[in-house]
Amino acid sequence: MLSPSSPSFLGAETGADPAGVKTPYAFLGIPYGPSYEAWELSAAADGADKVRASAVAHAYTRFLTHWNFDIGEPQFEDGKPNLTDLGNLTGNVRDPERIVEDAASVLGPLVRAGVVPVVIGGMDSVPPMLVAPFEGREEINILQIDAHIDFRDEINGRRDGFSSPMRRIRDFSCVRDLVHVGTRSIGSARREEVEAALRAGNRIVTAWDVHENGAKSVAESLDLSRRWVVCLDCDGMDPSVAPGVGAIEPGGLTFIQTSILLNQLARNNRLAGIVFTEFQPARDVNGATAHAITRMILNILGLQRQPRHVDAKS
Repeated sequence: MLSPSSPSFLGAETGADPAGVKTPYAFLGIPYGPSYEAWELSAAADGADKVRASAVAHAYTRFLTHWNFDIGEPQFEDGKPNLTDLGNLTGNVRDPERIVEDAASVLGPLVRAGVVPVVIGGMDSVPPMLVAPFEGREEINILQIDAHIDFRDEINGRRDGFSSPMRRIRDFSCVRDLVHVGTRSIGSARREEVEAALRAGNRIVTAWDVHENGAKSVAESLDLSRRWVVCLDCDGMDPSVAPGVGAIEPGGLTFIQTSILLNQLARNNRLAGIVFTEFQPARDVNGATAHAITRMILNILGLQRQPRHVDAKS
């Protein structure tokens, strides 16, 4: 079910038992989620390995004790990353639906132990897998960074494809605030999806809002009374930052704007989990998307070194 990867992310310790993780974070690749068509099973499947390779290519693995000017202190002064690399889920394309069950068997023990999952997903049908383990355990908020609101109830009878993750996440009773950030242009949403999202209490912050009013104002508006799960579709960022996506849309968030949002949660110890999706390595340019993801993770690990543990409910 779990396939080890070499090198590990940041040269971190590896593991194959999610229940045995002792570090604050766990790094995990999930190659795909429920799909509409067969091509989705491979489009983003090796994203996690490309992120691991990016950390090596940019010398972050060698420079663990060096100063990170993004966070204002050394990355890991003792040279030890505060995460365990669990490798990748091994998807079976002959039984692709099983990946939801397999993801639950890995993510469930992590959430119960208070470990923060850092997931590099496949297409955007992966995020509900990360939210599911919080059901009945902890009330959480959701920050979606994406060019699209992904609030279709179904497409061709399929309710769990990449156009529906926020709709399915809204179905969980543990979810309170759901904030969409970076939305722009034309996607799968029609009037009915926008109105349904607003009726559900979601907040839509367009990319225009971020550019005109500033990412800091958006970050400071996030309710910090609960922890947040971040669902970051890479097309939420501008193609100049993340070209390795299937839906290129100019006008997305910059690296700094995206990081301001993530760092606000990490700095205040409010990050419960994060999943990066829709990173398609074959479309990347000079490894730019993998590099951006790597730096964002480094900043999270440095700003929220010891995540707040939530005691398991009986």
